[in-house]
Amino acid sequence: MGGNSFIWKQKHNIIHHTYTNIDGVDDDIAKSPFIRMCSSQPWVPAHRIQHLYTPLLYAFSSMIWILFQDFEKYFRKKIVNTPLSRMSSNDHLIFWISKVLYILFYIIIPVVLMGWQSWLLFFVCLHIGLGLTLSIVFQLAHVVEETEFDAVGANGKNIDNEWAMHQVRTTANFSPNSKIIAWFAGGLNYQIEHHLFPRISHIHYPAISKLVRSKCAAFQLPYNNLPTFGAAVVSHFRFIKTLGRKPEM
Repeated sequence: MGGNSFIWKQKHNIIHHTYTNIDGVDDDIAKSPFIRMCSSQPWVPAHRIQHLYTPLLYAFSSMIWILFQDFEKYFRKKIVNTPLSRMSSNDHLIFWISKVLYILFYIIIPVVLMGWQSWLLFFVCLHIGLGLTLSIVFQLAHVVEETEFDAVGANGKNIDNEWAMHQVRTTANFSPNSKIIAWFAGGLNYQIEHHLFPRISHIHYPAISKLVRSKCAAFQLPYNNLPTFGAAVVSHFRFIKTLGRKPEM
């Protein structure tokens, strides 16, 4: 709903699904200095209350994504520190046409037909709903107390763990027994299986999860599984609050 598909494919399908929770590469945790999402990120005094203002930033995250972050990545030609893949003439055309159409259909026409006050009310409500939904689902899958993080060091993008092991360690499932949550989230509450088998339909994740869990136990790997949606939300914000404390020197 307004995000550019070319940039999303680079940011999410390629970078996030390869370098999950790697500070300096994964754009999903690159919210500094506004939100400190892992211990390797610099701390600023405002982080002391980040657990209080983070929901507000989440609420407007989709608006920021569509109207600012896509343009920032487009002109910088980078996603965090990773160069953006070369865009073809068609990709550039789609980027600009889609942004113009978004502004036309979601801003100009509604303002003309409804007036700016009614438009502003519904536009803000739209993005509060969209932003909170996207942010909460994404963050519960990776930014919780149970998952692991790493940072880009002297070795560039080398990761010590094998790819599948890294995905298991940096990802968490939540509310796996709720068919309602699974339906609303499109199976993304089975995030471990989503990262290991992204090309398999999410309707198979419950069955696959039993196999993944047994293999994790056999190879002594953590299988991060938060039993309820509420428990995952608490874990996320407790983790954010912990990261907001000033690090000991």
